[in-house]
Amino acid sequence: MITIKEIAKLAHVTPATVSNVLNGKGGASEAKARQIRGLAEKLHYTPNTLAKSLKRRHSNTIGIITEDLTVFNTPEIVDGIEAFSESRGFEMIMENMRLFKRYNNDFTDTEKHRRLLDEAVFSLLSKQVEGIIYIGYHCRKIPYLPQNLSLPFVYAYCFASDPSYPFVIYDDEKAEYDATSLLIQNSHRKIGIICGPYSSFHTQERLRGFQRCLFEHGLLYDNRFTYFGDWGRESGYRFGGRLMEAGATAIVSQNDIMACGIYDYCAERGLRVGKDVSLIGFDNREISRAYLPQLSTVEPPLSDIGRMSAKILIDRIGGAENGPIHCKMPCRLIERGSVAKISDS
Repeated sequence: MITIKEIAKLAHVTPATVSNVLNGKGGASEAKARQIRGLAEKLHYTPNTLAKSLKRRHSNTIGIITEDLTVFNTPEIVDGIEAFSESRGFEMIMENMRLFKRYNNDFTDTEKHRRLLDEAVFSLLSKQVEGIIYIGYHCRKIPYLPQNLSLPFVYAYCFASDPSYPFVIYDDEKAEYDATSLLIQNSHRKIGIICGPYSSFHTQERLRGFQRCLFEHGLLYDNRFTYFGDWGRESGYRFGGRLMEAGATAIVSQNDIMACGIYDYCAERGLRVGKDVSLIGFDNREISRAYLPQLSTVEPPLSDIGRMSAKILIDRIGGAENGPIHCKMPCRLIERGSVAKISDS
């Protein structure tokens, strides 16, 4: 890589003169300035932004720690962080803890997790980041905290056991309330729900929204119309069948993958989603548009979570208020052909 000193030697000037010219500060005749700029372009000179930032005591760089980059929600959050950071002149460096690949759906948050976090934080600090965003791969309370950290730290898609840390998540409860309302608006009264694992934060928040919606519309909640699955397609198939056999005319599936199992159940028996049963999922995964009719679902604001997390972090780097910020972003309800009026079923 060409350096300022090498350009200065070729141009027969001092390194300070080259630096001034390339930074638009003058310090040379117009002819000499053109020569310096020409040499820099010809030799593909790239400024050492890290060295410059260290002289200013600012790196304009933020760190991102992902629990697992391969989980579906994470790339969109990272993209939102990058888009906002770019608009504010910040770059990002990422550390991937690979928790899902290492431990699957084990959310016990063990000492191994803590060590991985400490290693990721240390790595980012060594690269002179000015703040860090931590992205969970499943929304939950994170019991372990970064040790001896004086930089701004924001949680995305999860939240810390210490409420003084800012976090950005989405509003599961309101999202499931809206999804259930859509079914009620279509005259359904026998509505079943297939939840995720009982211990999941998403499960409990979405179930709360489902129950509140029934209550506010004068419908009794019947726990015989509630099943707890494992987010997998097979549990959707099994419990969807039980709900339909029990007389449910509509089913809320707490994710799109379990909803796919209900499509499978109907296809085996010559039944039709959107006719014999109305169905709504959650996540707006690509597969939700692969079925006929397409699956009504809820789209989490993943990119917006990334943007808001980056805004909070960069504002704090700039000296903004350091009080707790707990942000719940709204989801978007997407109505497709899998939901129909009971009179049309």
